[in-house]
Amino acid sequence: MGRVGLVRTLKGAIIFLTLILAVCYVKAFPVWIRDVGEQYPDLAWLVKPGIAAVSASAIPIAIALAFFWRICTEIGRDNSFCRKNARLLSGIGFCALVDTGYCAVGTVTLEFLAGSAVWLLGLGVSVLGLAIALAAFLLSHLVLKAADLKSENDLTI
Repeated sequence: MGRVGLVRTLKGAIIFLTLILAVCYVKAFPVWIRDVGEQYPDLAWLVKPGIAAVSASAIPIAIALAFFWRICTEIGRDNSFCRKNARLLSGIGFCALVDTGYCAVGTVTLEFLAGSAVWLLGLGVSVLGLAIALAAFLLSHLVLKAADLKSENDLTI
């Protein structure tokens, strides 16, 4: 697969992932939260705050997807190893850390308020978020090193 094909595939994957996440955040998550409120009437008071809290977690995800789109655009320009991409990867790592922390705080808060067993799901999401953050920070470091090497080679005659 060439560079153009790779960029099209990556951008297509971003669009597909965005659509799936939009459906989850607009349709699935609110329905699941309302179902929990109906199954457990003592938790019904948490339905609206729960929907708002889960909806807020989409913000860092949307920002990270926008950063990834910009990285793909740079790859399309045959500028894969540049400082801009390293900064964008760091931004993705930061978004993952913010969302992971937000999820962890929400899980602990829900456990404290309702004594629900959602902590296991929250733990799984937090581990996944940490893995994404670590991968993004590692890739950022590697892209920065490659950009420095490229810059040095460009100066060599």
